[in-house]
Amino acid sequence: MKTISIDNGHSTCTVQEAIAGMAWNAIANAMDDETREKVHAELAPCTEEEFLTRYLEIAPDDLVIG
Repeated sequence: MKTISIDNGHSTCTVQEAIAGMAWNAIANAMDDETREKVHAELAPCTEEEFLTRYLEIAPDDLVIG
């Protein structure tokens, strides 16, 4: 499983911390387009937490925002 950072890679955080600490649009915009679309096709409708968790399970790289 890949990790997520919302402080430009200085530290990682949990899915819940990322969702609480950053706008969902910013998180989604940082995602790999192909992987994001794959998760959308697989899970939607779902919660943001479910979506981000699944995204990190199959993402090609860590998700670094900031």
